[in-house]
Amino acid sequence: MKREPLYTILACAVLALTVIPVGGAVFVLGFIRGDSPCVMCWEQRTAMVLIALIGLFVLRYGPRPKYVGLAVLVGAWGLHMGTRHASLHAMRDVGQGFSVEILGAHTYVWAAFIFMVCIIMLGVLLMSLKHVEPSSFPRSLGWLEKLSMWVFLAVVAGNIVQAFASTGPPPYVGQSDPIRFSFNPKHWVWALDEWRSAAISLRGRWDIEPPDVTKVSADPAAGPLKDLSALTVKQRRQLSLPLRGAITDLAYDGGTDRFLITTEHGVYIVDGALDHVLRSTVVDPGFSVDLGTFAGAAFLDSRTVMALGENKSFVILRENDKADAAKNFRFFLESADQFDEVTRSRLATMRAKMMYVMSLAFDPGSKSLYTVSVPNQQTRRLVISRFAQQDLTLSEEYSPTLAPDSGLGFSGDKRSLGEYFVTGATIAGDRMYAISAAYSTLLCLDPAKHSVVMANVVPGLEYPTGIASKGDELYIITRSGALIVVDRQ
Repeated sequence: MKREPLYTILACAVLALTVIPVGGAVFVLGFIRGDSPCVMCWEQRTAMVLIALIGLFVLRYGPRPKYVGLAVLVGAWGLHMGTRHASLHAMRDVGQGFSVEILGAHTYVWAAFIFMVCIIMLGVLLMSLKHVEPSSFPRSLGWLEKLSMWVFLAVVAGNIVQAFASTGPPPYVGQSDPIRFSFNPKHWVWALDEWRSAAISLRGRWDIEPPDVTKVSADPAAGPLKDLSALTVKQRRQLSLPLRGAITDLAYDGGTDRFLITTEHGVYIVDGALDHVLRSTVVDPGFSVDLGTFAGAAFLDSRTVMALGENKSFVILRENDKADAAKNFRFFLESADQFDEVTRSRLATMRAKMMYVMSLAFDPGSKSLYTVSVPNQQTRRLVISRFAQQDLTLSEEYSPTLAPDSGLGFSGDKRSLGEYFVTGATIAGDRMYAISAAYSTLLCLDPAKHSVVMANVVPGLEYPTGIASKGDELYIITRSGALIVVDRQ
């Protein structure tokens, strides 16, 4: 490709970038329709302006490596901001989004696409360049290139006006949810909210530390509920099962009188006396779906079990005495001839989206699965999520309250159920029983009324990770294999 046609194409590209996304955003969407950019919109718009400015420098002084390299860096930053902005809204329901929609896509999606096009064009430019003599620059600009420059200045001036009105001078930096643009100073809002301190992390608000049962306080006296009575422990013993790793949950099937125990990635079917392992396997946690560490377990029927990761990813296994070990190699790390994998996927929540879970309970009456969230450094609330067994889709989600007739009360105005760290849950009749490693507390809930109806302290409890109902008793297991049996209240 000859140099002059290349500069003509570059001038057209600068003109298109300036007029369509940047100029259209400020004059059409901003001044005419009243749309104001948020802080991330300004990041993307500024990056487009910088790429166009670098293009003008290339038109004047030639395609020097520092110009093209800088344009690639700015384009990569813009692509990151466009993708990050789009990711905040990508999982919303159909038709939902932020700001205006153009040809079926919102502006932040178009921004990511535009930066991708810019990076591709810069790559084409680099491949088209030949050796350039420094003495041939600066160049004399033609009418198209001069037009690009003057349009660029006009569009930048328009953005300066909009930025001053909608964002304000430093130290104001704009808003995450800007109001409608107006030329009237009475309607300008200059905010400092975006200067609020936040943890520095490459993952942003998704930087949530995985739960650790060993880091919570087991002291019942420090709990949010006051004057709780202690349960009588009927049995306390140490299991001596050949398990691989610490225990993460416990479930029971009354039809076959068997328990289900999970470890980090292990699944174990154990006899009703918890003395012998009848069947076991170790699941490959990285195949297809990242399962994370198993934190919940449940029998779906007498031969089918479900293991849930703390990240809400799950695997469903079915016992099979004639399982094809060669076929199942990709699913299991050990004992590929004991189970068939039915499916593995992810549970999706709303209120608990930014929270991990460490429990799973199955209600055969309603054919529903329940998870209970655990608090973290960003979110401290107790969220119960119910999923239909038929399609494993969220059916209900709520934060329980104290039942008025429970006689329970908080020990302070700022205390809440969100302080409990539920590591095991089970359904018995019309009640859910949830064991909290924090404050060694057993919560009894009424799922139909979304309320806690009873709470008791379990003495001598250290790092509980699971609970199961057998007859009129509750079996509580700890990560080290200690078993505590109490009566169901």
